[in-house]
Amino acid sequence: MKRPSLERAQALSDEGSVVEAIEEIDRLIAASPEVSLHLRKVRFLLQRRNYEEAARELDLAEALAPGDLGVCVARAELCVMTDRLPEAQAEFEKALAKAPADESLRLARLRVIIQRGESSKAGSEIASLGRDGSARARLEARLCRALLALKTRDHRGAEMDFKALMKELPKDDPLSLRARFYWSASRAVDPEFRRRQGMDANVKTSKLFLCGLGIFPPYTASLEVIHALSLCDVIFNNVAGPEVRELLAEFCGDIRPASYQAWQDEPKWADRIFAELDKGRTVGFITRGHPLVFGGLAVELVRRCTAQKIAHNTFGAVSSIDHLLAYTGKGLGDDFGGIQAIDRPAIESSPTLNTTLPLLACFYSGMDTLAEVAAFRKSLERFYPAEHLCWMFGPKYDAPPAVVAVGDLDKAYPKVHSSLMLYVPPLERPAPKRAAAPRKKK
Repeated sequence: MKRPSLERAQALSDEGSVVEAIEEIDRLIAASPEVSLHLRKVRFLLQRRNYEEAARELDLAEALAPGDLGVCVARAELCVMTDRLPEAQAEFEKALAKAPADESLRLARLRVIIQRGESSKAGSEIASLGRDGSARARLEARLCRALLALKTRDHRGAEMDFKALMKELPKDDPLSLRARFYWSASRAVDPEFRRRQGMDANVKTSKLFLCGLGIFPPYTASLEVIHALSLCDVIFNNVAGPEVRELLAEFCGDIRPASYQAWQDEPKWADRIFAELDKGRTVGFITRGHPLVFGGLAVELVRRCTAQKIAHNTFGAVSSIDHLLAYTGKGLGDDFGGIQAIDRPAIESSPTLNTTLPLLACFYSGMDTLAEVAAFRKSLERFYPAEHLCWMFGPKYDAPPAVVAVGDLDKAYPKVHSSLMLYVPPLERPAPKRAAAPRKKK
């Protein structure tokens, strides 16, 4: 076994193999339990939405270094992602007491204050940063002023600041990109804009909104989704990251993390969502990609709504399947007549498989052992030659897929996480035989 290293752990995380990154960090911690290693593990756990384990890891880090600045900041971020904004603000206050000149901490605290809806306090801090901050901090403060205006539905004020940032900064500047995104998103809740565009003509009244944020959330959210968020009394958020939480807080005051990890958790979360529906509240469920593409919880919610005659609406978004088609450059209806998306157990138990169509093998329950991967490889070899090349997509879809032959699956992957998908191209069809030309009669 290779000697564990922090560089390898980070590389694994960057490629989306977060579970393996955590295992690498655990080996490092076992050898040398340093605060920095515990904090790096916390980052990885937050990516996985393992909030309870992240809190335990922070306790271990704090025991090693009471009052550590990094621990305060990490705990604040955990509190933001678990909808404990007052605690998050208190942690940022502790951090700022140790580093009062740190502008990144001031901005992080300011974003929490805005999410809490404390307009007066937020306005004072924005003015202070605009007066005393560095050039970059003043620009960040201006974006915060626009976000505060959007939250209070001052559409004209928000538009002025968003457009000013877009004009002042290069198009590819991250701050300019955020301003452009939020300016576009603000259109979804601007009554005048919606009236001019006729956007309210076909709005359905629903009690449950199932919303996909696309494969690069929050920046692939549609205007329909943004408007649906603004109609919700409570939102269950199944997407990790402070940026998504910040977006949701602009449009709804009650954001709850839906931190389920596997299909076994889906009934529990469906029960929690229906507990809010039973109170007469309008509820939103937010997830990555398209809510009904490999979305077991969304399917369960639709099933319950249908059975109980509860009005619901699903908003689609770019999904992993759309991304796959774009990557392959193939078109449904042109290059092939369809695509098969089949979960692993169905493939293993199927006596036949249509190999003339592309196969997207998904692993909804994952494969935790080499024996499971080997069994899946053998099931594929019933239909495809061992040398048939496939693409393994995920867990990050902005990275190119790994190329692997069917016969090498268990060599390349001793286990397979549920976020991976295997694209198996169709087999070449044999050229049709030409019918023999009829003989001419003599």
